[in-house]
Amino acid sequence: MSEQESLLPPEERDKVEHPKRHNLEPFRDSSRTRELRFWLNILFMIGAIAGLVVYFYASQPMAMWILAISCGFKFIELALRILKI
Repeated sequence: MSEQESLLPPEERDKVEHPKRHNLEPFRDSSRTRELRFWLNILFMIGAIAGLVVYFYASQPMAMWILAISCGFKFIELALRILKI
């Protein structure tokens, strides 16, 4: 409760209008974009797990390439989410 609202009597506190929050707007996401983002996230998770397995049990440079490629999938998904395409 803000300082000004606490100075108001209780019956007038309900009349105070609060600013609209933009982050509460519904997310505009088409079903096609949602499905694409879903598959990009799946590819990222599979790549991340595969990269960790390769890192600990095989070649570390190869694991870095696998992790970099899987991060590319995540960056694409992030761009789709942020740009609301």
